[in-house]
Amino acid sequence: MRYSLQNAVLTATAITVLFWLDRLYDSALRDPRFFDGWILFAGMSVQLLFHFRKKRPMLPLGRASMWLKFHIYVGYFVIASFLLHTDFSWPDSLFEWALWSLFTLVALSGVAGAYLSWSVPAKMEHYSGQITFETIPAIRFKLAKTARDMAVISVTDAGSIAISDLYVNTLRGFFARPRNLLAHLRGSQRPEQQICDELDAVERFVDDAGKKTVHAIKKLAVAKNKLDFQFAHQGLLQIWLFVHVPATYCLIMTTLLHIAVMYAYTSGVP
Repeated sequence: MRYSLQNAVLTATAITVLFWLDRLYDSALRDPRFFDGWILFAGMSVQLLFHFRKKRPMLPLGRASMWLKFHIYVGYFVIASFLLHTDFSWPDSLFEWALWSLFTLVALSGVAGAYLSWSVPAKMEHYSGQITFETIPAIRFKLAKTARDMAVISVTDAGSIAISDLYVNTLRGFFARPRNLLAHLRGSQRPEQQICDELDAVERFVDDAGKKTVHAIKKLAVAKNKLDFQFAHQGLLQIWLFVHVPATYCLIMTTLLHIAVMYAYTSGVP
C-alpha cells in the first residue's frame, strides 16, 4: 500500500510539472503543442517497453509485476499528456478524430486492463489456484472422459441407469465444453450448486456402489466448474489483450504519420 501511494504521488508530481512546463513554454511565445506532443510520443514509446519485456521473460530485466506497475503509472501520465496536447478540446479533422478515437480506445482498454490485472489473478488464486490457459482444454477433456467412464461403469456395477441418464441428459453437455461463463464472471455459485443438487437427487435412488460413483462424479463436476471459472477470467484477459495490443500499435503508426504531416506543413517543406 505504501509503495502504491508513493507511485501515485510521483505520477501526480510528474503530471503537475508537465503542466507547469507546458505553460512556461507557451509564455515564451512558442507553440506548446510541439513540446507536449513530443512528451506524449515519448510516453507512448516507453509503454512499448512493457510489451518487449513480456515477449522476453528470460532476460534479466526485472520482475514482471514491477514492469506492470510502471506500465500502469506511465499510462496515467500519458493520458494527462494527451489531454494537455489536445487542450481538452474535440478534434477538428477526420484524421484527428482517428487519432483521438485510437487513443481513447487504448486508454480505456488500458484502464480496464489495469483493473483486470489486479482483480483477476486474486480471484483465481482465491477460488481455484492458478492454471495455465493453454492447458485448460486438455484438463477438461480428461475430466469429461473420466465422468463418461464412470457413468458407463455404473450401469453394470451399480445395476442402475439413474447415473447414466443424468450423464446423458445433463452432465455430458456440462463436461464437453466451457459453461456458465457469465455466471463465473459475476462470481455466482448457482451453476455448481445446481449440478450438485441434481447429483444429490440421483444419490437417493442408487445403492452404496452407486453412491460412491455419485460422490466421485460430484468431485469431477466441482473441478470442472473451477476450470470454467479459470477459462472465463483468463479468457477475459485474452480478449482484452486482443483489443489493447493491436490498438496500441495502430496508434503508434498513426502518431508517426501525424508527426510527419505536422512537420511537413510547418517546417518540413519550403
